[in-house]
Amino acid sequence: MLSRSSLIVSLALGLAACGSKKEEGGGASGSAGPSGAGGSGGSGAPAPSKPPAQAPSRGPEHAVYSLVDNRLSAHLARGGALVLPAGSAGFAKYVRFGNTREIKQLAWELRKTQGDVKVAHMTGKSAKVEVPLTAAQVQAGTVRVRAYAAKDQPFDLRVNGGNDVHGKLTSGWSTVEFTPPAGQLKEGENELLFFAQSSGLDVAWIAVGGSAAPADDATVFYDTNDQSLVLPDGGGMSWFAFIPDKGKLTGDLRDGACEVAVKVTAEDGATAEGKLTGLGSAVDLAALAGKAARIDLTGGGCPKTRIAKAALVVPGEVAKPARGAAPKYVVFFIMDSLRADRVKPFNSSARPEVPTWEKLAETGAVFLQHYDQGNESRVSHASMWTSMYSIKHGMVGDKDPLVDTWNTIDEVAKSAGLYVAGVSANGYVRPKKGFGSGWSVFSNHIEEETGLKAEDLLAHGLKFVGDKKEPWFLYIGTVDTHVSWRAKEPWLSKYDPDYSGRFKDTFSGEDAGKAATSKEHNGGLTDREITHVRALYDSNVSYQDDILRQLVEKLQAMGIWDQTMLIITADHGDEQWEDGRVGHGQSVRDMLVHVPLLIHYPPLFPAGKIAEGSEGIDILPTMADALGAPMDPEWQGESLVPLAEGVGRGYPRLSVSSMYERAHGPRLGHWKLRVNGISDPKVYDLAADPDEMKDLWGKPEAEVGARAVLDPTWILRTWNKDWKKSQWGNAANVTARFATDLGE
Repeated sequence: MLSRSSLIVSLALGLAACGSKKEEGGGASGSAGPSGAGGSGGSGAPAPSKPPAQAPSRGPEHAVYSLVDNRLSAHLARGGALVLPAGSAGFAKYVRFGNTREIKQLAWELRKTQGDVKVAHMTGKSAKVEVPLTAAQVQAGTVRVRAYAAKDQPFDLRVNGGNDVHGKLTSGWSTVEFTPPAGQLKEGENELLFFAQSSGLDVAWIAVGGSAAPADDATVFYDTNDQSLVLPDGGGMSWFAFIPDKGKLTGDLRDGACEVAVKVTAEDGATAEGKLTGLGSAVDLAALAGKAARIDLTGGGCPKTRIAKAALVVPGEVAKPARGAAPKYVVFFIMDSLRADRVKPFNSSARPEVPTWEKLAETGAVFLQHYDQGNESRVSHASMWTSMYSIKHGMVGDKDPLVDTWNTIDEVAKSAGLYVAGVSANGYVRPKKGFGSGWSVFSNHIEEETGLKAEDLLAHGLKFVGDKKEPWFLYIGTVDTHVSWRAKEPWLSKYDPDYSGRFKDTFSGEDAGKAATSKEHNGGLTDREITHVRALYDSNVSYQDDILRQLVEKLQAMGIWDQTMLIITADHGDEQWEDGRVGHGQSVRDMLVHVPLLIHYPPLFPAGKIAEGSEGIDILPTMADALGAPMDPEWQGESLVPLAEGVGRGYPRLSVSSMYERAHGPRLGHWKLRVNGISDPKVYDLAADPDEMKDLWGKPEAEVGARAVLDPTWILRTWNKDWKKSQWGNAANVTARFATDLGE
């Protein structure tokens, strides 16, 4: 049976194969009565009217972000208007929806057709889009919609919650023009909510701004024949992306009469401008490095400018990894509830002493922006075990099982010929809960009512593998940084020696429960009590570091340290009253979902700090890659071995967490969102506000950064069940295959 994603690919390739040249061109296939809706097009570019000039060589350079591959993330400007091609998969970045485990029907069905026209289908009587507008688009003040209705009917628009603006659809195809009252549209993000009299409306495009309705081919933005972006004279495309260090924007225009004006506006308002002409010209963007930016390309000099190989590039050749030997032994160490910001290699100002973490970081790969896919143990462990987002593995509710059809981490180790042992003090992680069927031996210390300290688990785990001659895999799951937090010496005496109150030695799970549900501010704890409880937590961070030291020393004494891959991470963190809450499972704030990931095995993971972004779903394919085991086609993560060796470095990657699919916390670079269904998101600049205390949604300084995260977030959420990073890349920087698989 074909998987869902395989079916999508098959359909997309089938549609492409069945189309005639004329259909590929977006003329007949894109026409919608008097005004068209296409996507890819160009049945053959015209011969150049002027030979293109060749730019002088700048030396070796390579692309880190392809504007062509990421064309579905682009926003179209046509005739002064923002044009939303509703029939394109890129329409996903404008839609919003909630928990797809509970919603029976989304307001929009994407990638539909009405006759031979590509459309988005309104399933009910209302649907909305969220659009980013420039000042010029707002000034024009007009919203136009090209739609197909089964009968004449009223059609209304509500802008940003204002008064409804009335319009009318006629039977068949028609274009409705709305003029909202002055002041309803605004620069930045806008909500457009449409109301029809009956459900089932098909929309070909929506245009905001401009003095006239878009041209018939306004939604054509890609030529499939020469793999180029298509910019009509005076029209353009815009991306919200990050500018890499020493970055330039390049592209090839094969017609010397054409040119592309480039304007890049960074999150702080700084700009860079220039023009692309001929082959290989570039605009230097180095002054904007590290910032989220709006990249505007505008065509000129030709009726249609075609630009190929448009990309953000950096100096140097593509990294060529020197792959070493596979490990013979693997230790997978999960420290429950360990926050990244309390471990010095991830936050140099962290208080807890962690000399072992620091020593390992000198020769290991430190993944600085690593996110769990859940904000508590069950969901996040399931994602690590299966390499799947929670919407796919399904272990979300209290009674949801982790089905045994998924290929899990223990089974991969077994298939690679390893003896597979595990010890855990987490009550969820045990075979009877679905966490693996490939164990040679497994012990859950809660189930067996044995010691729950990290030292107990380490001793048990080493007993499982200590006398084994064959290669082995060992999972260790400690819970010392999980409430209850019990004093660990000598560290507590260093961190808070003068406290003698009610939480002197312990802050229990019962205490945390009372604090989490209390109506009093901070759960009724005083500031002094909170200070001590944090010290209790920190003493356990240092205690687990000492256990890590004992593990490394034991592996060294066994003579196998150089052959061992050590993966250290956490399943989530804990809030500690930053915003009045304590514990986990209650939000997608960074202190809950940003956790440490350090992989130590120099033959495959050179020493270094990797800021691009990674996820818990990447751990399983990373281990399989290291061991030479087959990659499961159902896995949604990707191996981190290439990234650690330099491949794909230089551009941030989106990391996403989920709170039981009810809310999501995507992060790209230093910009973070908290998204809850169709409500306005919250946006934070983590460089200035690491505790997420100042919501910048709607503020001018956050417009670019917010949209840089919004676009890939909603593209990912729309295809979340089908997304496989090994095929489509990261949602913030996709491969060429993504648009191709979706028929564009």
